[in-house]
Amino acid sequence: MKLTVNPQKCPQNHRCPSIAVCPKGAITQQDANSLPQIDGETCIACGKCIKFCPKGAIEFL
Repeated sequence: MKLTVNPQKCPQNHRCPSIAVCPKGAITQQDANSLPQIDGETCIACGKCIKFCPKGAIEFL
């Protein structure tokens, strides 16, 4: 399974809180006003980021 960030749900006006809970460091964000990116090669699809995202913007494809 692959995870993605839904740009319609992510306000892109803050540092993504899910970055801190990713055990593999697969979520990155260029700056506080950009859409977080999930590295599909590094991500283990554990789902911690989905549960932690306050906007529900991280989803399985």
